[in-house]
Amino acid sequence: MPRRRSRYRFSYFYAVAVISAVSIGYIFGLAHLQAAFNPMYRASDLYSPRAIDALVVLWCLWVGCSVGSFLNVVAYRMPRGESINGRSRCPRCWVQLKARDNFPVLGWLALGGRCRKCRLPISPRYPIVETIVGLTLTSVAILELYQFNLPRQHTFSTRGPAWSPLVTAPVLLTLLYHIVGLSLSWAFGLIRMDGKRLPAKLVGFTAAALTIPMLVYPRLMIVPWQMQVDATWNPNGLVIDSILRIMTAFAAATILARYLARGLCPQADPKLDPLGKPTMRLMDLVAILAVPIVIVGWQAAPALAVLASLIAFLIRRFLPPNCDSLGSFAIAMPLALTFQLVLWRRLHATHLDPSGGFSVWPSDNGSPWVVLFWAALLLIVPLWLSDRGELESEA
Repeated sequence: MPRRRSRYRFSYFYAVAVISAVSIGYIFGLAHLQAAFNPMYRASDLYSPRAIDALVVLWCLWVGCSVGSFLNVVAYRMPRGESINGRSRCPRCWVQLKARDNFPVLGWLALGGRCRKCRLPISPRYPIVETIVGLTLTSVAILELYQFNLPRQHTFSTRGPAWSPLVTAPVLLTLLYHIVGLSLSWAFGLIRMDGKRLPAKLVGFTAAALTIPMLVYPRLMIVPWQMQVDATWNPNGLVIDSILRIMTAFAAATILARYLARGLCPQADPKLDPLGKPTMRLMDLVAILAVPIVIVGWQAAPALAVLASLIAFLIRRFLPPNCDSLGSFAIAMPLALTFQLVLWRRLHATHLDPSGGFSVWPSDNGSPWVVLFWAALLLIVPLWLSDRGELESEA
């Protein structure tokens, strides 16, 4: 026991040292490298902007990992009907964790992976979830703050060696919307990975959190609900379009869920058994699909579903033994959504650039045949993503 604890403590100091070294190396190393290739700047002129970069990344990473810590609480408590308020507790002795012990990732390492009170082990799932969620949220936040990833953006941050994040109300509102949506997708995935039903309160909150902001601030649409629009399309003030955007997203989630039901919930029968457990699995699948589709639009939905199924197949061996196909698909969906958000502009730009050639990722102003191609791929998803034998009973 002491040897394992000392190893974790060493990992704690090692992690702190690596973060510090990378931050210092980035600030001074990149500043000198940029100054060497840009005679108009001195290295000392670039220390401040590079320090801002490092602080933004570290702050976003801390917030993202803290969100992951909170989602661990949500995934554990909500399906059991417990309140998510209050400080985290040890799952063995129920003693509240101190503030320093609750620091994401590093707090677990500092404790040596054990409760300070009862000395029983705390599952490594907690720091793993915190790290993965933190990295996905940070990647989206950085790219949006520096205006690198969203399509149809007409305002860009400073380019060149003195680049800086763009902190304006539209940028922050859009970023907050995407962070909330991605976090809720993670919450759905963590709960279904444990084989639990999605709580009705969480589904209702998610529906409100994704639809109401888009109705109030249509600029959150980013892309239109139509398949073909003018290149000058601007979502500002298009309330009717935002309503249609939401309606088409929920319709697409329902259709895709029926496509995937053959592998993920083959026993579902909304007509003959609307309240049965298999049908409830189907309803959960609709909710899992609706989150990313509302955020990025129905056009990319088939490709996102196929990508999530491939990710689920690849990571399934690393998931808990009791995780079924729906659970692996649910936990893969936020990873697929992160891929779309991070590369959204690159995936979208080829449809507006004739020199870009034929694009294989569906989006507005793209070829309808691309959407149909990805929809056809959904038909073969059950070949690699389905449960063999009886489905596990729902908790």
